[in-house]
Amino acid sequence: MKPIPLRHLKEVFHYFSFFNHALSAREVLRYLSVPASLQAVLEGLEVLKAQGVVFEKSGWYAMSDEALELRIQCEQLNESRLKLARRVGKFIAIFPFVRGVYLSGSLSKSGVQSKDDDLDFFILTASDRVWTAKFFLIAFKKIVLLNSEKYFCINLLMDQNRLSLTKCNRYTATEVVSLIALKNVLGLKQFLAANQWVLTYFPNIEIDLTHTEVRNSTTILERILNGLLGDKFERWCKDRFAAHMHLHTDIKEGYFEAKAHSSAYFPQSVERQLLKHLENFEHE
Repeated sequence: MKPIPLRHLKEVFHYFSFFNHALSAREVLRYLSVPASLQAVLEGLEVLKAQGVVFEKSGWYAMSDEALELRIQCEQLNESRLKLARRVGKFIAIFPFVRGVYLSGSLSKSGVQSKDDDLDFFILTASDRVWTAKFFLIAFKKIVLLNSEKYFCINLLMDQNRLSLTKCNRYTATEVVSLIALKNVLGLKQFLAANQWVLTYFPNIEIDLTHTEVRNSTTILERILNGLLGDKFERWCKDRFAAHMHLHTDIKEGYFEAKAHSSAYFPQSVERQLLKHLENFEHE
């Protein structure tokens, strides 16, 4: 395979410099925008090191010594937080109409740098029950956790039968390919297959396109709730949550989505800042 154009390698480091986050060679390969091999990545990294563009320590690479030290210092923190996230994920999975639980955000990239960082989760729900599932999850967070998001930050829920994302950019693609399955690996496979556009950003990602069936079985509790609440309650929840998100989201700093089959709420999203950060690299 031909050598990787150095600009593409620099682009990966520029992206993660926004988070002051160091990467391994395999992670660089994962987030590279052109087809490559691990050996080609390692050879390109040696060139960048010789040019003083990136630095290396203990198998980590970054554009600053500070990022390297942070990654090394926070390895144990990320390991302990991942164990915690797995326990929380199993707990989330028992809520009504939850079909899949996936770790997202900084921890999914081993990028937690503080004990105060939130645990972010992406949830797949039963068909036509996105908003009912969200109601029970948020009710638990508000009543039991006193509205704390430190261990229970649920920003995105999607219907397991409608998995195509609305936003298709590098930031979203990075979040998609970084997801870690905590409950229902098959659901993650289906989600990736429904969003193959991520391959235009990250062609070295492997996506299994084998056809799989969606699990539609319901628990006794869910059948009871469907009988008591049903579609009318689903619509009521959607309307209430949509009104709340509209009221509390600054369109200059955040983003929300309130569709029948998806709920996204990022009142303080870094997406716009990050994309602007990438534009600066493109204009260099």
